[in-house]
Amino acid sequence: MDDLQTNTSEPLKYPLRWLSLLCFFQLTFWTLAPNWVRHSLNSDTLEGIAWGNLWQWGYDKHPPLAAWVTALFANLSDTSDLPVYFLAQLSIVIVFIAVWRLAKEYLPGQGALLAVFLLQGVLFYSNRVERVTPDTIQGPVWALLALTFYFAVTRESLKYWLLTGVLAGLAVLAKYQVAVLFLPLLIVLLITKEGQKSLKTAAPWLGAIVATLIVLPHLQWLMENNFAAVGYLEEMYVDNPDSQHESGWADRFYYPLSFTVNSFNNILPMLLLCIPLFRAKKLNIQYGSFETLFLTAIALGPFVLSIVFGLMTGEKLIPRWATPYFAWLPLFILVTLKPEITYKRFRTLAICCLALGMTFCALRTGFQYYKPLQKERYWESDDYMPAREEMAYADKLWQKYHSYPMPYLGGLHYHVAELVPYSKTGPIPFFGLNPAESLWMDVEDFHRRGGMILIRHGRRNTDKVQKRLKDHYPDAVYIGSHSFKPVSRLDVDPPVEFKTDYYLLEPRTAPQNR
Repeated sequence: MDDLQTNTSEPLKYPLRWLSLLCFFQLTFWTLAPNWVRHSLNSDTLEGIAWGNLWQWGYDKHPPLAAWVTALFANLSDTSDLPVYFLAQLSIVIVFIAVWRLAKEYLPGQGALLAVFLLQGVLFYSNRVERVTPDTIQGPVWALLALTFYFAVTRESLKYWLLTGVLAGLAVLAKYQVAVLFLPLLIVLLITKEGQKSLKTAAPWLGAIVATLIVLPHLQWLMENNFAAVGYLEEMYVDNPDSQHESGWADRFYYPLSFTVNSFNNILPMLLLCIPLFRAKKLNIQYGSFETLFLTAIALGPFVLSIVFGLMTGEKLIPRWATPYFAWLPLFILVTLKPEITYKRFRTLAICCLALGMTFCALRTGFQYYKPLQKERYWESDDYMPAREEMAYADKLWQKYHSYPMPYLGGLHYHVAELVPYSKTGPIPFFGLNPAESLWMDVEDFHRRGGMILIRHGRRNTDKVQKRLKDHYPDAVYIGSHSFKPVSRLDVDPPVEFKTDYYLLEPRTAPQNR
């Protein structure tokens, strides 16, 4: 890579200004637009906040990192969802910065920046990016993990190996899916000269110890809770009770093909932006075997392993799993093509990328704003949930009977998850009235301190929760029903209302200060 800076005719002026422009666009437009048009956060995001406020070392579906971070940002404001929308974009901006820093190791200045700008053509960074989930949090953690791993091997640095260990531990706490990144990185260590040299030192093993120490409390939590989060993966994606058939040979090809098509659609705009690069003059840049194998591993490895998993098991591959997969794909394409990126070509493509990103933002915002006029059953979308109004009404009802804050709120899993983050008093959620969904619950304490139970009509599993209410809480007193209309920015009269029944579980003992 000695010719890295001599193969471009014009140096890039003010690279940090260009990068700042892209980051400013992502942080500003994608934070403000959903905050303006949406009445409520995404259901999965609200579920994460409800989890995170409990500060457990694990939950029945996922490890804890995403829930912790989301709750931390949500609590920055009592009235606005703005901090959570900002967190979603901050996660993407961290990916941008990590990609740019690694791209500088491979490409001249404008080529490195173009690897970042082209991410505007990857829909995981430019469409429906207002939600914060474990998939969202994986993005920056994976990007920083890949970056520190590269520096750890190429710099032979203990500092970077320890940072890699920290990020590897956080990646496990974000989502177990990181296994599809760990395996390619391990292969790179085992088959490259630089990797083998590193393994002969203490540094990577010390990094592994750091990662283990970070994950250890979660492992202990898993053992204490019968490996609940792992069991959820098996139940949902391996032994799914909703599946009407066992995985067969047709599934072994259908699900990977469907996943591939979906992923291709998500990167198609980026591929179209790359078309002019195929005709560009080629640079005379040579890369070492480690650099080539490492970039191939992080750019293609997780996707390929997901396809292999689908082919081997016949299990369904969920499209959102690919959220962190393609951060390095533009860099991989640029390194493979080795196009000469003159300042003029960079400026043209960068402006096209920004224009595309703004277009996606405008289309997404316009769709959410005008959806009540255009789409039937728009009220089923979580954009228009009257969660604030429902929670305020529940708090008001509780205060009618008691002068102290509501201790517990039980009901349908997602209904309670959607309401609790908007409560000013912070009741402990009891998802589904089911201890298996609420591993923090002390059911005896629920009976002792009391609380409210809400039954939302017309949602999945309503019958199951009603049966649990009848079987386990017969002393809960029905105190009325109330209906809420979906809320939109437009002055429309929705044809439906959401009906919720309210039950009061009186405390068995005198209340104490929380």
